[in-house]
This record gives sequence, structure tokens and C-alpha cells, in this order.
Amino acid sequence: MDSARRVLRVLLLFTGKSTELSVEEIARSVDISTPSAYRFLSLLREMDMVEESGRGGYVLSPRMLLLARSAEQTFPVSTLVRPLVERLSRSTGEAALVIRRVGDFATCAEMSQPEHTVRLSFEPGHIMSLHRGAGPKVLLAAQGEVWARRYFERLRPPPPDAERDSVLSELSGITAQGWSGSEGEVDEGVWAVAAPIVVAGQVLASVSVAGPQYRIDEERGRDILRQVVEGAAELSESLSTWRL
Repeated sequence: MDSARRVLRVLLLFTGKSTELSVEEIARSVDISTPSAYRFLSLLREMDMVEESGRGGYVLSPRMLLLARSAEQTFPVSTLVRPLVERLSRSTGEAALVIRRVGDFATCAEMSQPEHTVRLSFEPGHIMSLHRGAGPKVLLAAQGEVWARRYFERLRPPPPDAERDSVLSELSGITAQGWSGSEGEVDEGVWAVAAPIVVAGQVLASVSVAGPQYRIDEERGRDILRQVVEGAAELSESLSTWRL
């Protein structure tokens, strides 16, 4: 039983701020010997829960996304999130999404899309990068600059230096203004804005509206942004009440 508890403690060491861990860090944190840490990691690898990062450390495997999706069932999508997404889609005439972070990736947790709008790469359950697109960049900014720099170091293959530096320079502004925008970063010709869902000071997800650039002029863009920011604030308040 004690060994099983320690294996679980090893697994729980992987958090949003500690996505990659060395054997030595694991041994020290769980207060076990290095050989024991290797043994526990071997078991987790056998169960396809962790994998080697290629840089001497260990990270959670993609299989853990299945557990994350199961955890999504505790996120009140049907009662709180889905109505907001559908309302934003109706009022803006464009696709509305809720995007969450899973480790170094962004995933679409909920989406409502009119028939006439363009097809987006983001679909429920689809995994995307954190540094492209309005919604993912909100989630990246929430992690802070130090985490973001380490995120770029972990990416394989790494993005061009110019793209990395451009995104990093945006993050403080995204946090300060409370929203992010993008044009053609995920899908060519697609405009998007997003705002964070914040509960107890933590960004849980982002709300985004996306549509083709050719039919979203400056005035319409401002109106969509207003609706997204207000919708995110409304959902943040509802989720805060739900969690009490």
C-alpha cells in the first residue's frame, strides 16, 4: 500500500508548473531513493502514463489526456458553459469556443458553430499548441513569462525565434488588458478574440469567438470583443458560485 501511495505521489508531482521532472527531483520530492524513483517511473512508463522527454527528464504521456477528458465531466459544461457558447455563437454569428490547457497543449472543451461559418482546426477534443491563436495565448499568458519561456524550450520542433519572441512580447499585454486577439495564426484567414475564465484567481479556460477576417470589420470586431469579455466575466462569476 505504501508503494502504491508513493507511485501516485510521483504522478501528482506533474503539474502545470512542473511539466517535466528529473529522476533526482522526483526522488527528493517523494523522499525515496533514486533506484526507487527509477522503479516507480518504470511502472508508470509500462502503464503508458509517463514518457522520457528526450532531455533527461520525464513528462506525462498523451494517454493522460484521457484522464483529463474524464475530469472534464466535473466541469459543468451542460449547465453553465454550453449555454454561454451557444449564446455567443447566435449573437455574433460566428464560432464560439471554450478552450482549456492540458499540459503543454490547448484543447477545445466546448464549441458552437453556425453552419455558414468557416471550418476551424479547433474542434472538441482536438489538441493544439499554446502559442498560436487567441484562446491558447490567453492560457499561455496566465502561466507567466518564466513558464512560457520554458514551454518554448520544450517544444519539438521549436518555432522560429522571431515567432517565439513575438509571442513572449505579447503575454504581459494580454494579462493587463484581459483579452487576446489573433489573425490567421491557427487557420488562414480566420480572426479571433478570447478572454479568460477566472475562478479564485486562477485561469481555468478561455472563451473565444472566431470567424473569417473578410466579414469582421473594425466595428464588428469591437462588438464581438465586448461580448466575449462580458461572457467570460459572467461565466467566471457563475463558476465561482458553483464551486462554493
